[in-house]
Amino acid sequence: MESIFKERLIEIYEGFLHLVPNLVFAIIFFGIGALFIYLIKKQLFSRIVKRAKDTVAAQFVTDIIVIILYIILILMAFRVLGLSAVTQTIIGAAGLTTFIIGFALKDIGENFLAGIVMIFDRPFEMGDLIQIENHLGRVIKISIRETTIKTTDGKDVYIPNSDIIKKHLINFTIDDQLLESFEISVFNSNKISDVIKMIQETLMTFNQILKTKKPSVLIKNFDNGTVQLTVSYWYSLRGTRARDGLLKTEIMLAVLEKLKDNNIAFPDHVQDLKMVNDTKI
Repeated sequence: MESIFKERLIEIYEGFLHLVPNLVFAIIFFGIGALFIYLIKKQLFSRIVKRAKDTVAAQFVTDIIVIILYIILILMAFRVLGLSAVTQTIIGAAGLTTFIIGFALKDIGENFLAGIVMIFDRPFEMGDLIQIENHLGRVIKISIRETTIKTTDGKDVYIPNSDIIKKHLINFTIDDQLLESFEISVFNSNKISDVIKMIQETLMTFNQILKTKKPSVLIKNFDNGTVQLTVSYWYSLRGTRARDGLLKTEIMLAVLEKLKDNNIAFPDHVQDLKMVNDTKI
């Protein structure tokens, strides 16, 4: 019994001595790999932040990539040690687990991947005014799973990132410039060319209106002796990423006063109703 025990110990010792070179090489290999991953992490984080401009999302994506790299490094270290069977077992178990979790959490995984795509190909920034189907609001939060917008009536709407990738998205403020328009009707007895010139001159008095994109006044339609004009202009959001409703009001009032001062006739849609009292004889 004692001899069997000694033989077993000697066998284990010899096996350990045989494993030592591989163990030393595996430790060195793992150390070099860990240093390489550390350098990749720093470069990757700085590049993602530079492009995505979102440190939270950049840190999250960087951590995910680093975890994957460490898993690969550990599996390679096992192969260096000569533990190929252990490596295959780990890979098989990981594959089965990933399949089960992926099937059970398909929607979460889809939103997660869509969030990663949005980080590299960002369709909007924080504070942008966007519209997705019937939801119009300003972006107040971007996470890896969903995007939160605050609507014009103060509601917070949580939109899954997969919906943003799949559905029609409108970004009103991506380049800090916005197009606004309104309509005005005048009688066709006025000289329409002079009316158009007056409106254009009024628009150019506002500093907020972009001079590189000249405002336009176009005839939309003729209707019951009137001419319907569409007035359009571009203005700078000046970093506010919000529509300037006050500016539009000021412009419309200025146009109205300008036309009134020049005796331009407007249609009056208010009709006088006369009550006729029929008396039966």
